[in-house]
Amino acid sequence: MSTVLAQLTGNITRPDFLAGNLNLMDILGWIIRLFFIGAGLMVVYNLLYGGFEWIQSTGDKEKVAKARNRITNALIGFVILFATVAIIIAIEQIFSFGLGFTRQLNIPRFGNAN
Repeated sequence: MSTVLAQLTGNITRPDFLAGNLNLMDILGWIIRLFFIGAGLMVVYNLLYGGFEWIQSTGDKEKVAKARNRITNALIGFVILFATVAIIIAIEQIFSFGLGFTRQLNIPRFGNAN
């Protein structure tokens, strides 16, 4: 019997947030990740829509300028988004502190809970 490429050989485990181990830090971490995914999707949308506007401009200078402005703003947004994620990941790695990207989100607490 041959092995199919998509065949799993191990057990499938549920993610922590579906296994009943849900806490506030997991929820906030997922919200932060979803925000950045949404921002990335908006960048891609604006790039594609700006390119579509440029194609549909038929040489009209005002429409070309509008499309160029949309593409420029999308590229600036991409650079800001990339820099933000890179800075957050660098902070997590340098300070061993979780902000929800490569480590679990940690909210500092003051004093003893006892």
